[in-house]
Amino acid sequence: MTNDVRSGGAPRAARLSGTERREHFLDVTADLVTQKGVESVTMEAVAAAAGVSKGLGYAYFSNRNELLLALLNRELGELQRRSTEEIRAASDFEGRIRASLKVWFDVMAEKGALIGTLLQSQAIQGPLADRRKTYNQEMHGFYGRLAEKEFGIPRPKAVAAAAILLAGMSGIIERWRNGDSRRLLEETYVDVVMGALRSMGAD
Repeated sequence: MTNDVRSGGAPRAARLSGTERREHFLDVTADLVTQKGVESVTMEAVAAAAGVSKGLGYAYFSNRNELLLALLNRELGELQRRSTEEIRAASDFEGRIRASLKVWFDVMAEKGALIGTLLQSQAIQGPLADRRKTYNQEMHGFYGRLAEKEFGIPRPKAVAAAAILLAGMSGIIERWRNGDSRRLLEETYVDVVMGALRSMGAD
């Protein structure tokens, strides 16, 4: 991409479509959050870093909170898309668990700091709670249905089990960051999930 330079200002990005411009704003915001934290994000700061006027940012986002929420939605959407692709390629329940776990580790390695910072941001706690609830319900329902089909566990119990087991993924990421082997954690997690669900299905 070529840039031209405004007199006395930041470099202006080459002409972009509306969709590309919006994505560019989100990319710039992601860089600011990762490097300087959520408090560094203002409409003025993002516009300056993007090399455009402050007013242009308001053509896509009403305020900084909407911008931050849009960024989080994009990152969670990408996580969900990648998980779905990997899960569809798996041939059995264990394979789907492994696929989901692989994507979770990969995304946390790539963008864990960004996603973690956004999830803790006080600026978007209200909308965030709704977004997180929707995301969790979708994941719990998906894996609950799989567990029901695979192990014969009644749907309500299967969904509850899925919620508990998926919550454990955050714990293994923390242990990984503290130095535990990724392979050890992946194998242990799969053993725990499969053992628990087989036991529930045998009741």
